[in-house]
Amino acid sequence: MSTILFICGKASAQVLPEYSAFPSSSIGAQLGTQGLGLQGSYSFANAFNIRVGFTSMFGNWQYKGRDVTFNRNSVYAIVDWQPEYGGSTWFASKWFLSAGVANYFNNSVFRQKPNPLADYTIYLAKFRPYIGTGLGNIHLTNSLGLRLDMGYYIPLTAPTSTIPANADKAGFLPGLNTAGTIYIKF
Repeated sequence: MSTILFICGKASAQVLPEYSAFPSSSIGAQLGTQGLGLQGSYSFANAFNIRVGFTSMFGNWQYKGRDVTFNRNSVYAIVDWQPEYGGSTWFASKWFLSAGVANYFNNSVFRQKPNPLADYTIYLAKFRPYIGTGLGNIHLTNSLGLRLDMGYYIPLTAPTSTIPANADKAGFLPGLNTAGTIYIKF
């Protein structure tokens, strides 16, 4: 056998394509519009994956020329489905759809105005269903991967505020989820 390898010049193993957008299991750090968090995942039944985690966002930010303080902490569970599982294109092997729920322990936004009497806090829905999409199992190294998510946490109740006329000024931002997760595969 070694004589044949010497004559041919090289030996190569068969490399099978990877069809799944999900590692078998992982744990990773997440950064996005919902804040900083930790997320674990487990894939099952080839085209499905479940993720659980938490995110936290706090601190002062500038938004539309005003100081804004976010106080948001949540836990979530999300199920992912890869509709094109088994497809041979890069997109088919990475793209997934998501649905899940999140529960916020704190979910408020404080807006500071030039006149301190006009400062107000907006209290947002604490329980929110989630829909989204993303790309997963993007290889960074043999043991590190990247997942990109984009979706929306849907409010089931209207926001309230310490100044009622300002309750609707939260806008689209509090439910938007765009995030990147770098994870270790197991």
